[in-house]
Amino acid sequence: MVKKKTEKAPARLYSLDEMLAEIRPKSPKVLISFSRGKDAWAVWCALKDKIDFELFHYYGGPPDLEFINNYLEYAEKKTGKKIWNYPAPTALARLSEKQRDAQPTWRIAVLTALDLQNFTFDDVQQWAMQDAGLPVDTTWTALGVRAKDSSRRALFFKSHGNMTFSKRKFYPVWDWDKDKLIDELKRHDVKLPVDYRLFGRTLDGFYHAFLEPIRKNFPRDYQKILDWYPLIDMEIYRYEKRKALGY
Repeated sequence: MVKKKTEKAPARLYSLDEMLAEIRPKSPKVLISFSRGKDAWAVWCALKDKIDFELFHYYGGPPDLEFINNYLEYAEKKTGKKIWNYPAPTALARLSEKQRDAQPTWRIAVLTALDLQNFTFDDVQQWAMQDAGLPVDTTWTALGVRAKDSSRRALFFKSHGNMTFSKRKFYPVWDWDKDKLIDELKRHDVKLPVDYRLFGRTLDGFYHAFLEPIRKNFPRDYQKILDWYPLIDMEIYRYEKRKALGY
């Protein structure tokens, strides 16, 4: 006899007030993952008058790119908070064996000898908590992920809910649509970073769509990227070659 497959019940979805009622007794101050993007700002808009917070940002490549640092300065003035800044795991991955096509051969031996230790986004969170003086074992982290961004994200919330108790993560703006997000950013007079004008989103990798605008608009930052990844401009060469060949 074939057993019928039982469908899993949807996970519980909490209102923002219910989330904060769960969180406040153990985490009177939360950590906000601040990517500089619109969804991260939405989290700030949602929480700024409801609970105390700290902000942390991580970068996926060379540290101290000027256009990123300039915007973080603006964000610190806007929020009145220091933004703790760390490398992302992807910054290390770009120096790993799998992504060394941007490195000259003589550097590969050096990178191998360094034996760089992998770390995770959870590690970055813990560093931010420690630097901000927050208890690692009880502090919750707010993430700017919205269900209406994609069907995959909508399925995530349906399956897992908007609070992850095991990792102390919650999603304050999970149910915001684009109109609400834009209205809130306007109401709080938030200026989005130059990334949106150049790339249509915040910097997320070193591909042609990101590299060419940086090269044209921020030559000093582009040179810093070359200092870290000397052969990265091969990405631009490959793109232009494919385009010339009609690929």
